[in-house]
Amino acid sequence: MACMDDVPLCILQCIMMFLLPDVGDVVRASAVSRRLREAWMGMEAYELDASTIPDHHLLDLDSTFAAIVDRVVFNHSGPGIKSMSLAHTRYDTDGDRRVTAWLDRLASREHHRLERLDVNIGAALHTPASLFRCETLVELRLVVHAAARGLRLDVDGAVHLPQLRRLCLEHAGFRSSTQFQNLIDGCPLLELLHLRFTAVARREDTVGIEIRSPSVRRVVLEGCGGYGMVPFEVSAPNVEELVLSGRNMVAVEKGGVRRLSARKVSLLMDDKLWWYNVFAPFHHFMAFLNVGTNMSRIMAGFHGVLELAISGWCIEYLSKIVDSMNLPDWGIEVLRVEGMWPNQGQAGVVLHFLRSSPCLRNLFITNELEHPREISIDENREQYPATPEFLFDAVPGRLTHLRRFFMFNFSGNRNEISIIKFVLGSSSISINPDQFGVTDYLGNDWSSTQLILASL
Repeated sequence: MACMDDVPLCILQCIMMFLLPDVGDVVRASAVSRRLREAWMGMEAYELDASTIPDHHLLDLDSTFAAIVDRVVFNHSGPGIKSMSLAHTRYDTDGDRRVTAWLDRLASREHHRLERLDVNIGAALHTPASLFRCETLVELRLVVHAAARGLRLDVDGAVHLPQLRRLCLEHAGFRSSTQFQNLIDGCPLLELLHLRFTAVARREDTVGIEIRSPSVRRVVLEGCGGYGMVPFEVSAPNVEELVLSGRNMVAVEKGGVRRLSARKVSLLMDDKLWWYNVFAPFHHFMAFLNVGTNMSRIMAGFHGVLELAISGWCIEYLSKIVDSMNLPDWGIEVLRVEGMWPNQGQAGVVLHFLRSSPCLRNLFITNELEHPREISIDENREQYPATPEFLFDAVPGRLTHLRRFFMFNFSGNRNEISIIKFVLGSSSISINPDQFGVTDYLGNDWSSTQLILASL
């Protein structure tokens, strides 16, 4: 009869990985069998998640988790760890020293095999220099939940990550824009850059930031700050998508986004789009105006953009300058308006976009149902400039390439109807289900109703 010693280690490691996914199960199994313990300590991939540790360890969860990670990282018996995932969102015991030591060991030249590192942990920590010189690393994700300090990236020396393709940072902070530039420039094969709640520059910075590598395909800046303080450019020639979302800071007097080169751009910022020089409610109106002006400047700096997605809040900022917007013709083929408010200012901004998009082929507008009524209705917008009347006049032939137009959450508002009228009068699109559709929030089709047909 075969015993455990006769089973190859690789088979035991597969069993432990797929049949014993919880850390607690693996630890218990390895404790009762020397052969399983050997298999556990020689694996190439680990997913160590504190949430899977048995309940009876809850009182000393931090020390239990730390002991398990210590054992794997410092006593590993195999040729090296290729993939490591560490997850403990409430960990805060010796976070600075211990987690930093784990990262240093995993990225050290002694291992020289690490390809994927995913750290989702609740400890303020410093990143060791070895992490930014790991020549085998392909994917790096660092998420820190510590509210006090978060992740401070110590990128003072040369960065050499020749194989890194995916970089995701959350709650990280750079001491200067130069550090951030060093990191990006040290990743020649980087394809995805995803920053969430990350400060990439400081107020005193004067050096600009440029993402220029030809390998970059996707850039996501979600709820980030700092790049509004210095000139920020995305000039990489092969970017498929650039996303600015959440509570972003994108514009100040001497800084801000100067150039965006991407095939698809998503401007999905919300109501916490900050203007850095605003410190009192008295300046709120001017802040709104300044952000709108700078966003208009950003759009004028679009290069090669074929698809644009924009949120209702972004359009709201632009509605402060609806009477003075001057957009050049661009080559956008797809326009997605996500969450338009039913007021004349936002309708005017959308019409500016349409007038500047002679190559437009697909148009999708989703109206916002839960807009702030105190500033979203025409009667409550005395401080806003009047929308020029000429914007609502159709321009026959301007949208000759338009093939599809769909509006969702239609409410029958006159400004919604004005946009529909402009589209039908400026294009040769016909009212059939494949090309044209207007539906309310219940899914009812209004496309062939008298309210819409009267626009023809």
